[in-house]
Amino acid sequence: MSVHKSYFKKNNTLLSYDRTNTAKNPVTEVYYGGGSSRRDCKFTGIPTDICVNPEGVALTGYTSIRINNDYSRFIFDLDITDLESKISDKTIITGSHGCNNASAKHTLRMVNTSFFDDELLNTVTSKNKRRASSFDLVLFKIPTGTTWSEGVGYDYTNMSSDFVGLDDNSFSTVPSNWYSATTTSSWPCLGIYNYTTCVPEIIATQTFDNGNENIAFDLTSEMNEVLSGSKNMSGYGVAFVEQLERLTGLTESYSVGFFTKYTQTFFEPYLETNYDDYILDDRDFFYEGKSNCLYLYVNKGGVPTNLDNFPTAQIYDNSGTVLYTITASQVTKGVYCACFTIACDEYVAPCMFKDRWSNLSINGNCQSDVTNKVTLKSNSDYFNIGTNAGLPKHYGYSISGIKMDEKIVNGDIRKVIVSARQQYTTNFPVALDLIQYRIYVKQGTTQVETQEWTKVNIAHNQNYFVVDTGDMVPNEYFIDIQAISNLEKNTYFETVKFQVVNQANYFGNPPSDYRQ
Repeated sequence: MSVHKSYFKKNNTLLSYDRTNTAKNPVTEVYYGGGSSRRDCKFTGIPTDICVNPEGVALTGYTSIRINNDYSRFIFDLDITDLESKISDKTIITGSHGCNNASAKHTLRMVNTSFFDDELLNTVTSKNKRRASSFDLVLFKIPTGTTWSEGVGYDYTNMSSDFVGLDDNSFSTVPSNWYSATTTSSWPCLGIYNYTTCVPEIIATQTFDNGNENIAFDLTSEMNEVLSGSKNMSGYGVAFVEQLERLTGLTESYSVGFFTKYTQTFFEPYLETNYDDYILDDRDFFYEGKSNCLYLYVNKGGVPTNLDNFPTAQIYDNSGTVLYTITASQVTKGVYCACFTIACDEYVAPCMFKDRWSNLSINGNCQSDVTNKVTLKSNSDYFNIGTNAGLPKHYGYSISGIKMDEKIVNGDIRKVIVSARQQYTTNFPVALDLIQYRIYVKQGTTQVETQEWTKVNIAHNQNYFVVDTGDMVPNEYFIDIQAISNLEKNTYFETVKFQVVNQANYFGNPPSDYRQ
């Protein structure tokens, strides 16, 4: 499974009955409880922008009210432009198909600020605020068509009110906030929703036992509708469940913190799209008695290119008899496959087969049929049944496509080729199965995966995988290689180390390995 990350366009934290804006803060604090605080309710003159007390009574002017239950809600909007583009050009296939059966999965991920330190559990975060535990958070949808501004605030409180003469330019009440979506418009209801007149659309719910767990909301169904065009998107929000927001009489408030889009660390929140673009080309592993998949690779000027339509693959035996006529499936941009099985004992291996690909056109220009050859191997070379358990095979590995300690400009795409050589031989197999890779960063002594263990693609003449840095946060990254043979697993650590950097950092002074 490959991973694509879509980051936030904007975010903010709405504080109940409060005009404070904290959009630029690197941490959102979602909390409930307390109630000792008092807020000034300032009427702005917008008819729909009024203050209400917890009993629902409207207030105007400069009335001070006591809040018996206090809480906050975090809101955000996703930038899915790149995801939509890659789905459109077939780089990402979201549905299952004839070669891979797994459909894409979309997950919202946010890192808990106390995730890496268990000692922070149940500790006090600030005055009368304790880290929450044993609670549920909901993911709600901002009503479709609602326009809202992010704002420029940072601080949760106005420091200038505590220190005479201080000009706190980090504090702002410019919308969005609890009352207003923009400078000139209000939310459908205060705080976006309530549970009486503005019932929220809940997308998902997650339970937090300890309180230091990371957010992992399943958005698969929601995003599939958005990407198909059947749903529009105005943004989403994270909040405590209704029962906790309505609690009164608590002397302490309880909070949980998550990194926002302004964290300036590796822990920026994102939508994770897992999709199956794995290539397992059986042209060099074509055995009787198993399902074999043959691939067609389409390039234009060396760049993967889509055909106008799905091609047709006809499978011939060595006498010219057509065994299969298959409408091929698309795996990724410019890559198509057809899968079928040659029954045992139907042919005497080794023998030759042909695969002819037709219905080939690019931008309306017809292309000639393509005919390839493949040799059928005996199933005894694939299925090992008997007394011989087999011995693990050991290989040495080298990687090309990314150099050690190379600086790669964010947005570059690299094809990484994994070459394997069986130890104590001079033979280089063109392709091997059961090779995996992972990509991770280091935060102190902790390894944080950006790409979990994933199978390396097996093409006709090479093992490879693709590193797309477009959705990678500038940082130092490491690649491990893992090989599995006959139950033996060997891991090769830090096979490659590289840095992803912003192009702006090298304006006028590019690194020596910067590619123009």
